[in-house]
Amino acid sequence: MKLSVRFGALALSLSGLAFAAVAQADDVVRIGGTSNYGPVLPVAAAEELKLFDKVGVKTQFTGFPGGAACMEALAAGEVDMVNFFPPGLALAKRRGVKATIVSADSLTPRGWDVIVKKDSPLKTVKDLAGKKVGISATGSTTDFFGLWAANEAGGPVNRIPVGGPGMVPNLLSGNVDAIVAYPPLSYKMLQAGTGRSLVDFGKVMPANVPDVWMASDEVIAKNPDGVKKTLIALYSAVVYMQAHPDWSISFIQKQTGLPPEIAKQEYDNTIMGLSPDGAIKTEWVEESLKLAKLAGMNDTPPAKDLFTTRFVPVKVVTP
Repeated sequence: MKLSVRFGALALSLSGLAFAAVAQADDVVRIGGTSNYGPVLPVAAAEELKLFDKVGVKTQFTGFPGGAACMEALAAGEVDMVNFFPPGLALAKRRGVKATIVSADSLTPRGWDVIVKKDSPLKTVKDLAGKKVGISATGSTTDFFGLWAANEAGGPVNRIPVGGPGMVPNLLSGNVDAIVAYPPLSYKMLQAGTGRSLVDFGKVMPANVPDVWMASDEVIAKNPDGVKKTLIALYSAVVYMQAHPDWSISFIQKQTGLPPEIAKQEYDNTIMGLSPDGAIKTEWVEESLKLAKLAGMNDTPPAKDLFTTRFVPVKVVTP
């Protein structure tokens, strides 16, 4: 079945940008990510643990409402490194963005679900055919996962961009029949009993690196040491968090405002699922790019051209 996707604001904005990165001081690496999103939390943890100081790199973090917005900022030269996923980079490269994946973050989409209301008549992914599914934005990870669900449904699925904050209200009001939910939003809904998982992507999908760290080719060329040190700090924070559950759950609560039971679920499912060294494999990226093909992107670059192993596996340090 042939599917199509409208990339909307992301495509328009990328096509209108000058893709040369702006000049910056070699000793500062500007990081972009979705604030309080589980796979991005190690940035704040590394800051809390003073790991950036320990490895000798200065960083600046800017929060964005989603991965698509992160990619736009990277394309505009506003940041040097962002958290996103391979199909988003493939789309950006088609628009002229020069960036490369430098490490794997999460290997499988743990905590990502298609969620319906608890009393929804929908029982399986096949029931999504002909229905409306809420996504955060066109060209986002939720959009591509929505495409996967549509392909599994075997019939047309109308993907509706409602924004991250609009997910739950639009589902509960009946404006959409289901949403593609990410952690910790999925944890909140399922634990509260206001929603029910129709598809657990973490269980049905193979390793497809839904979260990677990518950097502009400009910063890789001009400041490779800064990229290397930034990754050392980030993965050192991951390893520390995985080895210290009590500290990590407390930190997640403080950082995100999540209640204890949701913070624990974020730790157990998301943080414990992060790569401890950033190592990445061609087959994982190839699996991810299958989602791009569902969007009609048949001219994506070969998987091996989207990433470098120059900086991984990361050798971590202790705080």
